[in-house]
Amino acid sequence: MEFLEIIKILDKNGEVSSIARRMFVTNAFDSLLTSLGVAAGGYSSNTEPMVLALGIIGAAIAMGFFSATIGVYLSERAERRRELLRIQAHMAGKLEEDSIYYKAATYIPIYVSLWSGFGATLFPILVSIPFLTAGMAGLSVRAAFIVSVIIGLSIVGILGVYLSRISGEKLLVGFIRFTGIGGTAVMVILLLKMFFGLI
Repeated sequence: MEFLEIIKILDKNGEVSSIARRMFVTNAFDSLLTSLGVAAGGYSSNTEPMVLALGIIGAAIAMGFFSATIGVYLSERAERRRELLRIQAHMAGKLEEDSIYYKAATYIPIYVSLWSGFGATLFPILVSIPFLTAGMAGLSVRAAFIVSVIIGLSIVGILGVYLSRISGEKLLVGFIRFTGIGGTAVMVILLLKMFFGLI
């Protein structure tokens, strides 16, 4: 039986999809804000674009792969195995490997962690593209910074629209709310740098 078919069988009442969706949005949002923080914190007229690009990619690898993928997998696996042990405690013997409970403890953590790590890794890499382009083509780091922030805030806004669609709220409200959070984070960092004379 295919992996996704097993997940569909295990996904009673949309519980698994709901968990995967929350992990996807939460970790993508965290990773994007971190990437914008790296860009704003490291930006100056003398900064090498490739340094900022590699800083963002490094954050994406650390947060996206190691934290949002591996960390979530281990956390979700622990919860599923705890549930498996609880069920086994109420039964006469050990559950078979082909039982629905055993499959749930095996496959659901993989499914959730893949969704969790997807946005947390991919989206920040998109934020780094302007800096990579500037570094390879010798373009202005200022222009790369502006484009990078626009890309990051646009993706953050799309996440807000996605959540608004789920919750039945107005899409524009979700977009403004999330871009406002991301934009505020960037502005606070830039203001701090101005205060200390770093820009």
